[in-house]
Amino acid sequence: MVALKYKTLMPLLAASCLFATACTGKEAKSDAVPQAAMQRSAPETSFTVVTYNVENLFDVDGVAMFDDYKMGPDAGALAYTRRKFQTKLEGIAEVLQHVNAGEGPEIILFEELEADFTPESTVADYDAFLKTHQAQSIASMLGEEWSEEYAGYPSAAWLLKSLADAGLKGYQVVTSPSRGMDSGIAHTNAIFSKFPIQSVERHPLVQARDILEAEIDVEGHPLYVYVNHWKSGASNPEREHIRVENALVLRRLLDARLAADPQADVIIAGDLNSHYNHSILYPDMETGINDVLGSDGDESFVQNDLYNLWFELPSELRFSEVWRGHRGTLMHLILTPGLYDDSGISYIDGSFEKLILPGLNTDAIGRPIKWNPGGETGSGYSDHSPLLARFKVGAFAATGELSRGDDAPDYERKLNVSEYLGTLDLKDGGFLSDLSDSELAPHVAHLYTVNAIVKSIRPFRLQVGERVWPAYYADRSMIEAGGLPSYQQNNEGKVRLVVQPNFYYGKSQLIVEDILGEW
Repeated sequence: MVALKYKTLMPLLAASCLFATACTGKEAKSDAVPQAAMQRSAPETSFTVVTYNVENLFDVDGVAMFDDYKMGPDAGALAYTRRKFQTKLEGIAEVLQHVNAGEGPEIILFEELEADFTPESTVADYDAFLKTHQAQSIASMLGEEWSEEYAGYPSAAWLLKSLADAGLKGYQVVTSPSRGMDSGIAHTNAIFSKFPIQSVERHPLVQARDILEAEIDVEGHPLYVYVNHWKSGASNPEREHIRVENALVLRRLLDARLAADPQADVIIAGDLNSHYNHSILYPDMETGINDVLGSDGDESFVQNDLYNLWFELPSELRFSEVWRGHRGTLMHLILTPGLYDDSGISYIDGSFEKLILPGLNTDAIGRPIKWNPGGETGSGYSDHSPLLARFKVGAFAATGELSRGDDAPDYERKLNVSEYLGTLDLKDGGFLSDLSDSELAPHVAHLYTVNAIVKSIRPFRLQVGERVWPAYYADRSMIEAGGLPSYQQNNEGKVRLVVQPNFYYGKSQLIVEDILGEW
């Protein structure tokens, strides 16, 4: 293991708290899983809610809207397979096992399950489905015990079974049905709840997935959840008008709910494809999340009736994904005033966190390890980090000063290896050159140091050990004067690098994240 010190443009607070376990208070929270969530919760008094975009959890019926999830010999080297599906399922369960000492969250609000395009073979009774297959495992069902009748099972049923195999049991499941292949909507949202789901409604959106609304009975107290996945393209202002339409639908639903009961306990969750500070980042246009929905950071609810839990964390730690080197906050948990009163259900102050597990679902600097279909098994988890918060039956109790929501930056913060400040213990990656593609898959997107020889710049090729790798730059500035070309011309091309192995269109490569110097 090699300890590395990195230069940075980020404030010191981000580095000092990113993976700390002792940061406390609303201005210094940890990015690790909170200890309260790691312990077994007391179901009679408190519970955990997680929202999780599982990045294209497609089933294996062979009917897929996306080419990446086509199956069969015509799909090529990147064909989706039952073995890759197993990797995705087991990865989701592995992440959620870290909540409540292996028992999982009481409520999980999922996004990006594939909608069931083969309803003639859907699962109507999930309890009966689990009972039928209780003597089998996900691995056996997708492997040596495979039956063609399994092909029609929807992704929600497979996910439920995978969670049960991992010891996460007792969930009631609701989803939205497919709108059909002609709709252009490939996904559905889902609710997995250990508390009884009293009612459910589905609300169609323009060019987006149905809002899944449910009333959940928590020890006799109604909790209303709205699971969302709005139109994609947060960085594309030309799509914002669609998200405005999406927000209008949700706002009308909330207005009706709060008109009937101003103190209703409501959680809005999911992938809104909008940043928590979207109106600040894009001040010249109307935004769905801030201007229409009314989400903000005022925890006293003076101006609006929706508090976005991103404001529970220091601004440097607010990100659930990293896109082109910049942090994003597309995933959300948003609360109404009812969760701050002295009756019914309340938010446990300070409990909001990202469910990140360094070395498992995130890399060494906190970036989500997204799904990669390369190799025999595929690898990775999701391009979004799950979000977690805890709630209880009883009165709200503040643990510190309530957020005023006045610390949102007007720019997207960067996050990359070359500008990271902190000590990283990175393993030497020389062994990667000895691995087959199947053996390489579990190492994809993880960071390593390597002693390399620059063989060529165009095309970019690196020799590590006896193997010559196709390579790619995380930052194109590395090919400018004084960068990698200088190492090719001097010192026999020898350079020490931080890299991550990757598959690109099924072919293995190295992505260069930073230049450390000569070796």
